[in-house]
Amino acid sequence: MAATAVAALLALTGCSTAGEQVRDYVSENYERVSDNGPYAAFRSDDSVDKIAEDIQAAAAPGRDHQDTTGRYLGYEDVMVHIEEEQNGSGSAIEVTDARDGYDRWGPAIIPIWGTFGGSYRNAFSGGGSGFGGK
Repeated sequence: MAATAVAALLALTGCSTAGEQVRDYVSENYERVSDNGPYAAFRSDDSVDKIAEDIQAAAAPGRDHQDTTGRYLGYEDVMVHIEEEQNGSGSAIEVTDARDGYDRWGPAIIPIWGTFGGSYRNAFSGGGSGFGGK
């Protein structure tokens, strides 16, 4: 009985991580502009907020931050940055792994989310200061 329940759960979730769900959703719904390894750039005629809402509906992020440089969605292993295109005709969407995201967008997100491997990643694994005692 328990094995059947586990098999049913795995079939329902598709065995994919939130990061995979995000990458799949963005690839299937937006125009690919470029890609290089874990990094991929897309565009859309939709607004930043509309795109963020749609991506969040596909997979809920662990972190969400918006400032003058755009909207940032953080997942355990993937980050998404959405910003208005300079010509105002739509939005640019960037998807990459978390480490590359910190390298690219660190000045915007580190003051809010903490450093890579620090409080940001800990938020997905239970967090905490690492201090404790008996």
